[in-house]
Amino acid sequence: MTTRPDALLASWQPAAAGWTSLPLLPLVRQPTLILAGDDDPIIPLVNARIMHRLIPRSELHIYHGGHLELVADAERIAPVVEEFLDAGLATPETRARKGNQP
Repeated sequence: MTTRPDALLASWQPAAAGWTSLPLLPLVRQPTLILAGDDDPIIPLVNARIMHRLIPRSELHIYHGGHLELVADAERIAPVVEEFLDAGLATPETRARKGNQP
């Protein structure tokens, strides 16, 4: 027995339309980098701002561009990600070696 694709799609749409992760975002304990384009036709910038407000240890970076800018201009976005990751891994010793104070 096979399921028609249109029937399968119809079966999960009601659940997807009513589900949201917003109440769970304040429970995220990990440092979180939120990247958002200021000209994204798929995910509005307001979504990133809401996430940033709700995730306690989040950092919001807004870049000029759209949804695929992360791939199309990775050379510009990658240093932001690298800096965020380095900051999370930094210990007082590594910060001192880099010339940064805690």
